[in-house]
Amino acid sequence: MLQITHPTSLSKIRYQAKKRGFRVLRDGCGCFSLINVKVEPPRPLIGVDHVPLWVIEQVISTPLPEPKPRRKRMARLAEPAPIIEEAHAQACHGQAAFRQLIELLQARGGAS
Repeated sequence: MLQITHPTSLSKIRYQAKKRGFRVLRDGCGCFSLINVKVEPPRPLIGVDHVPLWVIEQVISTPLPEPKPRRKRMARLAEPAPIIEEAHAQACHGQAAFRQLIELLQARGGAS
């Protein structure tokens, strides 16, 4: 558990909380709440509602986890043209087969 050796002023705690996307609110009984303003509607964090100031100081001064590494780009294929030509050839073959089917149906319809 993180040990706080010297208490920080309320203004510094509020400044640190603002940098992390939180607000520190004082309630009527002398306790504090840590409000998450990144969500809509803003609401207190679980376990940090109506607690003493030293608890909020511990939560805010805890280091954040390291950000995830950026994804690396994938290598591209050297020659994508043959793939496109094959797809075009298949499409042309499909069109030709469709035309043959229509011609057969027309020939059947006209012969009867």
